[in-house]
Amino acid sequence: MSKVWFITGTSTGFGRHFVEQLLQAGDRVVATARKLEAIQDFKALAPDRVHLAALDVTKVDQIQEAVAIFGKIDIVVNNSGYGLFGMLEVYTEEQIRKQFDVNVFGVLDVIRATLPVFKHQGFGHYINFSSFFGAVSFPPFSLYAASKIAVEGFSEAFAIEFASFGIKTTIVEPAVFATEFLGHSLEQTEKKPEYIPYYEAYEKNLSNIKIGEPAKAVQYINSVIKEGNAPLRLPVGSQSAYSIRDAYSKRRMEELNAWYDRSTEADSN
Repeated sequence: MSKVWFITGTSTGFGRHFVEQLLQAGDRVVATARKLEAIQDFKALAPDRVHLAALDVTKVDQIQEAVAIFGKIDIVVNNSGYGLFGMLEVYTEEQIRKQFDVNVFGVLDVIRATLPVFKHQGFGHYINFSSFFGAVSFPPFSLYAASKIAVEGFSEAFAIEFASFGIKTTIVEPAVFATEFLGHSLEQTEKKPEYIPYYEAYEKNLSNIKIGEPAKAVQYINSVIKEGNAPLRLPVGSQSAYSIRDAYSKRRMEELNAWYDRSTEADSN
């Protein structure tokens, strides 16, 4: 049975591959992007099964207009987002606020706009894109990681809040893939000389990472969703799974165990 998908950020990367694969599978899609001309080619794939909507996730009125196209929504994919690259002291206030406006508040606004639809239907599924940065943070992506950690935090709580209404939640945690994340979608700051060692370490680590194929990643995500047993957190790519496991088991657990006994010093008598 075909599904109705509402997907943000479909002009490039994961979002574009979602639309292409879903239309080929016979599903219906509300494909959104800030610039409609960037997604006009979707109409040639399935003109009666795709609706194109101009949507900037930071503008709530545009979200409301795009929600009620097909009369129902089965799955919402919160894919819109971008990376802020640099050291904390170099970010401007405008850059910091924009990072959270898009990556955090944009996702929240889409959820708030579509939740009444899901509750009325008695079913629905939120696919919220995070990253392996939602579990581990390092320079020069401190603010990007913070935005993804925020998505993970509210998604985990929402998953419990929404479950009684028949609504599922899945947090997608991709590794590094050949999308525009490292291209024109990446907003960079100036590089201060005193931080050059951190930038060099980042470049060295990046050169050792196998960049994944977005189409294959989306195929995997879709297969998990359509199997009906999607987990709360879904690592995408072995590098993501390894990094997250390493962060939890090695960094966090070792530190927690080292300070576990002394934590009682803060308890009341």
